[in-house]
Amino acid sequence: MQGKLITQKAGSVACAPEREPAAGAVDLWARVALPAAAPEPPAEPVAAPGLRLALSLLEEGALTSRAKRSGGSYVGRAVPSAGAVYPYEFAVLVVEDGVPTAFRIDADRRTCARIAVGDRVTAALEASLLTVPADGGALVLTLTRPWLSMRKYGDRGYLYTQLDAGHAAGNLALAAAGRGAAGVLRLRFPRESLSELLEAGENCREIHSALLVPAGPAGSTGPVGSTGGSDEAPNRWTVHDDTDRESRGPTWRSWLESTCWDSLAGWPEQAGSPTVRTVPAPLAEVRAERQLPDGSAGLGEVSGWPELIGTRLSSKAFTGEPVPATAVWRAVSALSTPLETDLPVASPLSATLVLRSTTDPDRDAVYRLDTGERRPGRLPSTDEVARACMQQRALAGAAAVLLLHVPRTSLAGPGSAGDAENLRELAFRCGALGQLLYLGANRAQVGVTGIGGFDTPLWRTLAGLPEDDEILYALLLGSPDDSGIKFDRLAMAHAQNER
Repeated sequence: MQGKLITQKAGSVACAPEREPAAGAVDLWARVALPAAAPEPPAEPVAAPGLRLALSLLEEGALTSRAKRSGGSYVGRAVPSAGAVYPYEFAVLVVEDGVPTAFRIDADRRTCARIAVGDRVTAALEASLLTVPADGGALVLTLTRPWLSMRKYGDRGYLYTQLDAGHAAGNLALAAAGRGAAGVLRLRFPRESLSELLEAGENCREIHSALLVPAGPAGSTGPVGSTGGSDEAPNRWTVHDDTDRESRGPTWRSWLESTCWDSLAGWPEQAGSPTVRTVPAPLAEVRAERQLPDGSAGLGEVSGWPELIGTRLSSKAFTGEPVPATAVWRAVSALSTPLETDLPVASPLSATLVLRSTTDPDRDAVYRLDTGERRPGRLPSTDEVARACMQQRALAGAAAVLLLHVPRTSLAGPGSAGDAENLRELAFRCGALGQLLYLGANRAQVGVTGIGGFDTPLWRTLAGLPEDDEILYALLLGSPDDSGIKFDRLAMAHAQNER
């Protein structure tokens, strides 16, 4: 009816041009019309050493992949994303010409907007208990934009947003370590002042995390031993000054995004007390080394991490062929790689591995990774894996499934312990662990993909999990089949069995 009504009105206007358009048509046009774009400020080259460092790190750790598929080159990002929507962006705080400066990063256009300088930046840093590392270092902030995922996946898209941001933030920390300049990842800090400085809340963004990146050896901006040209990456970027808000002109934003943002207002913000204490530790307790020959666990030498990061891939499907159990365990052992964060060392998050189709059938079983306990018994069939993965049949041939889960009572809310982790922090752990598994699978030469759409009650039964556990993330490993398409990249939410 709406379409017919619009057609009739348009037709009557065309036949009688002397008439005024109907009020409804004018209102409709007012809704679909766009404001004029403000003139672009003059472009400048990227000069500040800290900004060059941050941009080269973003290129390597989040924005650029050098992976090769069996059918040819792969053009994509260094990290995966549910539905390929990448619901986050970045900001960078550095010292430019001796003055603390904040930049908003546009990764698609490869531009940096200078939005605040001087005392305002200093005050926001002090209120947030953060600093810009000295001598050419940088503070890289990840900001989530939940709307991008929620418009496709509904409320569950908020979880996918946090998982995706965890992949990105964790990978940036790994990329920094691969350069010989390990960064510190902060998730527990006051965000209000920085959010105001970056105009985050008013533009429907949340500050997710902060990575403090010191300058690398001899001030290098590129990965140690890399031949990928990361030193030249900042030369593809430009800077423009955007500190004068009055000159920016109107910014278009869908009312749907505002409505989505408002729907998050009542969600609990409970989090542990802010702290500047950081500890390098694994994000989950994993006992995989006993399954492997000595010296083969983990991600290998740090100098080799840039290559693993630059060539990682998400599998489109699995062939169903068995894979060596040792390869799966080698991939899983990467979960024990420590990251320096301000989160508690102990966490309620647990990992369970369902090893169901390997070339070593005697090793097929369900393993609780925090204790190393092996649970023999019937393993999921191909049809059951498909059902448990919301009928994503392309994934049914997975040889192994890693489930990251927590007791329902551990989801922080009113009355939780002061240092209890909230959903965002638990999802960060899952996302960063997922990225480690991707890199471990790359090293072990097995296929891997992460999914957020799955049947939790069915997986509880198949893996023998406690009845009160909630699964936050599932990752599948196996023999990759890259001949088809990755269904969840399509417009429909196949990961949630949308029809």
